[in-house]
Order: sequence, then C-alpha cells, then structure tokens
Amino acid sequence: MRMRVLGTFLTAAAIAAAGTAVPAQAAEGNVIGAGAPGTIPGRYIVTMKAPGGLSAQSAGSRKAYSARMSAKQARQLAARSDVALVEQDRIVHAETTTYKNPVWGLDRIDQKSATLSKTYTPSDDGSSVHAYVIDTGIRITHNEFGGRASYGFNFVNYTTTASDCEGHGTHVAGTIGGRTYGVAKSVQLVAVKVLDCDGEGELSDVIAGINWVTANAKKPAVANLSLGGSNSPSLNAALQKLINSGVTVAVAAGNENVNAAKESPANLAAAITVGATDAKDKRASFSNFGTVLDMFAPGVNVRSAFASSDTATASASGTSMASPHVAGAAALVLDAYPTWTAAQVRNYLVAQATTGKISGLKGSPNRLLFVPAPPAAVVIKTSGLTMTAGTAFASQLALASSRRGSWSLAEGTLPTGVTLSAAGVVSGTPTGPGTDTIKVRFTDYVPTAVTRSIAVTVNATSPVIKTAVLPDGAQGAYYYQQLAADRTGTWALSSGDLPDGLSLNTNGLITGVATTSGSSTFTVEFTDGWGKTARSELTIDIA
Repeated sequence: MRMRVLGTFLTAAAIAAAGTAVPAQAAEGNVIGAGAPGTIPGRYIVTMKAPGGLSAQSAGSRKAYSARMSAKQARQLAARSDVALVEQDRIVHAETTTYKNPVWGLDRIDQKSATLSKTYTPSDDGSSVHAYVIDTGIRITHNEFGGRASYGFNFVNYTTTASDCEGHGTHVAGTIGGRTYGVAKSVQLVAVKVLDCDGEGELSDVIAGINWVTANAKKPAVANLSLGGSNSPSLNAALQKLINSGVTVAVAAGNENVNAAKESPANLAAAITVGATDAKDKRASFSNFGTVLDMFAPGVNVRSAFASSDTATASASGTSMASPHVAGAAALVLDAYPTWTAAQVRNYLVAQATTGKISGLKGSPNRLLFVPAPPAAVVIKTSGLTMTAGTAFASQLALASSRRGSWSLAEGTLPTGVTLSAAGVVSGTPTGPGTDTIKVRFTDYVPTAVTRSIAVTVNATSPVIKTAVLPDGAQGAYYYQQLAADRTGTWALSSGDLPDGLSLNTNGLITGVATTSGSSTFTVEFTDGWGKTARSELTIDIA
C-alpha cells in the first residue's frame, strides 16, 4: 500500500513506523463515499487520530494521507483504532454552468435598493490582503491584475506554476480582485491550482491545496473555493483547519438546485457559503439552497477576466461566480480590520447583508451581499507645528478619529533637517528659524485622501555669551583673549572702551599691547546667524 501525506511524501519505512500496516485478516470498517458517483477506484483519503485519541472536533491536529489500496484494504484500515476515518477519493468539479455576455454584480452589492445606480463605490481596496484562489489556476499576466497575481502551487501537476488552462480560476480571481470587475481592486491574488483543464480535480488534491494555504498564507488572508461535491468529512476537516488558522473562507453553495446540507464544502458552518442570484434578485434556478447558506451574491451573467488572453473577458453563471463576490468583500473588511478573526468577518458580512429582497429562497436566508459605502473622510486636526532651531523635535500629526492609512507631504517644504514619515511623525533638528506653510496629505485604506495646510514655525533661542570674566593684563605686555558663545556669530563692542592699545575683532578675539594702566569696563555684543543678539558687560584690569 503506497501512501503520502497531503503535501508531503512519506517513505515506506516511515509508514510502517506510524503503524499503518493492515493485517491480512483484519476486521472491516466503514469507508465514507465508497462506490459513490465520481469516486476514483483504488484511491482513498485516510485521516489518522491524533495522539491521545482526540475527537473529531480536533480534526486540525490529525494527519491526512492519500493512499492507493484495494477496497478491502480500505475497509480493514477503517476498522483500526488509530484511524479516524477513511474516505474514497473522488473527482471535484468547479461550480459553473455557462459562459455568456455583461456587468451588474458590482453595481448591485454596494446598494440596498434593487434599482441599480450604475456605480460601484467599495469601502476600500483590499491592498493589504492576500486572496488565495483554490481553483484551476490564474492567468497571472492578465491586464485585470496589474502585477498583483502570483503563483502559489499546482497540485494537479505538482509544480510551482499554477497557470490556468480552463478559465474558471481566472474568472473567479477577476471577480475577487480585478481592476475592472473586482470587488477588492487592489487585493493580492495567489493561484492554488487543484482543478485541471476540464475544471475537475481529485478530492485529495483539493485537500492538499487547502493544507498548502494553511501552511503558507500571508495574513490577513481570504480563500475562495468555487468548487464542490457530495459531503466529505476529510475536505471539511482540512477547510476547518484553514479557517482556524485565521483565513476567512468563502465557498460556493453548488449548482444542482438541491439542499446544500449534503454538499462539501458548502455545508461547513465556519465557511461563508454563498448562493447565486440574478439581476432581478431572484435565486438562480441552478443555485443550491437551504439553511447552511449564509447569503447570496450575484451569480448570473457575471463578467470577469478570462484565461484565453491577457485582455480576454467572459460572462459566466454559477455559484462559482457568487462566492468570489463574497471573498472580495471579506478582503475589504480585513483591509479595514486586519486583526479580525474569520468568524468576525463572517458575522460582519452577515450583519451588513441586504435583507428581504430575494425571491425563490426555498428555506434559504434572505440575505444578499452588501458592501458598505466608504466611511466618511477623516479630518486632520493638526493645524500648526512649532519647533526650535538647533533642538531635536518630534510630533505626531493627529486625526479627529482613528483611521488606518499613511501620511505624505502634498505641498511645500519642511525646515531643513526635518522629515515627515508615512506614520505621520514630523521629526528632526531644524537648522534655522523661520516660518512657512506646508500641506500634508493623509490617505486611508479606502483609499480616500484628505489634505490640510499646516503652519510651521521654527523659533530661535537667543545666544548665550559664555565668557563671564576676563583675565588681567600688564602695561606694555601683549594681551590675547578669545571670547566664547554657544554658537557661531560675530562680535562687536556695544558700549564703553577697551584699555588703550587693545581691540576686539568680529571673531571675538581681544588682542594688543596695553599702553596705560587702569580698569576698563565695556559691553560686548554677539550676533548669531539668525540675527539674534546677546550682550555682556566685561572688565579688564591693566596693572
């Protein structure tokens, strides 16, 4: 029996050490999904119990394997005390029905009324969030993505190039974060390829892709799974672990027009399960339904990017198209509240949803995705800054209310030696006095930018003459003494007289040969480079 951890290969010796060998006459247990439509002969997913016999609620602590074995071996393995469950691997498919022609979905989700406003104004752009598209891959060079799309991993071919040969994943990515068709227009998109060129894939590969995101996601993060099939405890356990790790997950409800309660991953309570509506706010004829749904989103004739070229677009219908609307909305929420848990994001979107507008629900919640309008622009409170030349300065620019964003200088020039950081801290040591007016800009996460003019005043302190006493001199002897101040500047005699024969130059040097004896009292004046002056009365006695 050959086995591998999903995402990590094990040697035969390691498997034996783990105690997974199956006795020839072992008891037999139940294999989940055995022989069901779409199952893969000879392929099974085995979930081991965690040390200490943790319960099913601790699924995130257990190891899952993809294994090739006979049906009998699978039943024998399912009976082992150290095995939590054995599930037959199967084909998983993308939840799409048709590709056709035009964009109304964005217009619908930013307003409560069914009358479209022909505008879309999102609450922000999602720039700080990574969105993991677990699908057929992404054409990352598409113009819609502007360099924001990248490859994660390809679990179909086990390579690092997760390109899209079907189109589904690119379309989904475009709805999450395309610059024209996307909900979160600056989100970072990551392709995790688990479905092939026919939009189908093995359940074990889907689980491997989910586990890869759990291990590698850059937070804050969302993930979208526009795929599904019949109930799978293994798939749901992997997805629960991803959600527990802090990633918000949106999933398609499915396109069979049945109750989604028996569909995975649609029936996972911790995920945001999304049904599809049309432009008349009616549940799409194909959309699955039921109480496991959290909300609906546009899913009929949704235009987005397509994989056939870097400029290609297509319109598609399916819950596959509805789910990425919600994934994009979750990215907007996380951009504003990056520390929120997946449950907080889900609860917020559920609470914000438009209610009472959808028809044909069949027991589903009457909630339609709503992306709130941007918050009101913040007000910059700081109106002026006062600092002192030659003295270190630091001050935080202030807003009237808290908002995440960055600061920049919009107009004018700060005093020499002073800078403005993106965090809004004005700091440095100004080199000289003066007054000026600058304009600062604060750009929040929406992004909305506000500016304000700020008066900047740099005061100069008066200089200090450090010389307090001058030494005595002798008649006929050479006299030499340097006056001192706390900065550079020029010196002059303000009043009185120096002893006969002595003089003061502009550098503050008193020199000469005294020709007469006696005491002389005089006042010197020091002027610094900013025009500030100081005076000091001094005396020289000549013996």
